[in-house]
Amino acid sequence: MVVQAPSARVRADVAHLARRAGFGLHADDLDVLAADGYEAAVERVVRGLSSPDPAAGDVAPPTFDTARLLAARDSTDEAARRAAQTALREQQRLLVRWWLTRMVVAAEPWHEKLTFLWHDHFATSLTKVRYPELLWRQHSLFYGLGRGRFDDLVHAVSRDGAMLLWLDGHDSRSGAPNENYARELLELFTLGHAPPAADGDHGGHASSGPPYTEADVVAAARALTGWRVDPATGDGVFRPGRHDPGTKTLLGTTGRLGLDEVVALTTGHPACAPHVVARLWSRLGRPATASDPVVADLAAPFAEDLDIAALLRRLFLHPAFRDAATRTALVKTPVEWMVGSLRALRHDLPERVERVLVSLGQVPFAPPDVAGWPANRAWLSTASARSRLEAAAALSRVADRSRLDDADPADRPAAVAHVLGIERWSDATAAALASSALDSERLLTLALVSPEHLTA
Repeated sequence: MVVQAPSARVRADVAHLARRAGFGLHADDLDVLAADGYEAAVERVVRGLSSPDPAAGDVAPPTFDTARLLAARDSTDEAARRAAQTALREQQRLLVRWWLTRMVVAAEPWHEKLTFLWHDHFATSLTKVRYPELLWRQHSLFYGLGRGRFDDLVHAVSRDGAMLLWLDGHDSRSGAPNENYARELLELFTLGHAPPAADGDHGGHASSGPPYTEADVVAAARALTGWRVDPATGDGVFRPGRHDPGTKTLLGTTGRLGLDEVVALTTGHPACAPHVVARLWSRLGRPATASDPVVADLAAPFAEDLDIAALLRRLFLHPAFRDAATRTALVKTPVEWMVGSLRALRHDLPERVERVLVSLGQVPFAPPDVAGWPANRAWLSTASARSRLEAAAALSRVADRSRLDDADPADRPAAVAHVLGIERWSDATAAALASSALDSERLLTLALVSPEHLTA
């Protein structure tokens, strides 16, 4: 099939979409996505969230042995315990590699990217959960529900085995409720720190303080008691005998509240939609708070339907998404940079990629804390710059550079921009890439660590 080349403007817009909604595309795939225009590309991205992706699905997950590892943990045989720890570490490594491979080979990378965004929003780490099968199950949860209704997603996360262990819901019971998950549910996952704005006021000054109180945290913790992790399956199960059935008052509603009511009250609160939209807009568009005018535009319909796919469609079609301020507003995270570079070059996942990501400070399934990973300039440290340069040089040595080698030396900066989906080089970058001393390997190395490629 012959694909008509899109205009430079459309290709630049779709390249921006592909980087933000996914991790970027190979130049040929980008031309295909852009062939019918920007709006059609957005529709394909949103539809892709509900379509199977055989390329990603063919990546087999590790073989988990959780039951044996749990049994060995309590064994009196020291050799068996050591062997179990070695097996556990290997399963953790393979799980990270499994997801990175899916990100690189996915035909519809937007689904993996959205799953990664929810993993950051509901941050859960192997460092405490330990058993990779539980994080694999949580990945499946985000992958399956992350494009649907936000309240359904919150309900599932609240009883997810990995989350129950991560934020101590597993040990929360009547008479001794643990407040960790309840606090993060209100503060990070649904309502945020800022008070809801009054009607017509986008400044967020309707009241002082956050939209919940310490009494709300206590009430939510009591309402969420009774959930345990089934050791046989890793699933969250409800144990009525451990639940506090008493009357609670949460966000102004009094009753014998449980999980269903907590989810309904938090996701239906006026602060929820602006907070969630601000979090997504800050990862897909540009940094913003719940009072930002763009967030207000997007939050109003989201509050009505809580439909994540519909929100993403409106977000990508919003005029602010394609403006100049948005295009250069985000720095790629290490995972986005690595995966995007591999996808652009159609290169397989390197053997040492996990070590590179450790040195850069971001490894899937291992966020630093419940708030997730930092963003933007936090990734531009001197140490990370050196690690990124070393990784770029290693990748450039083995990458297919035929498009660069076939171009005239004067045209190579434009050729590498086309390969990486970059609209144009700055004067400083263009001057560096135009050096006659650069062969295709060094040219590609510099392009991979350029400000233009580091910008999401």
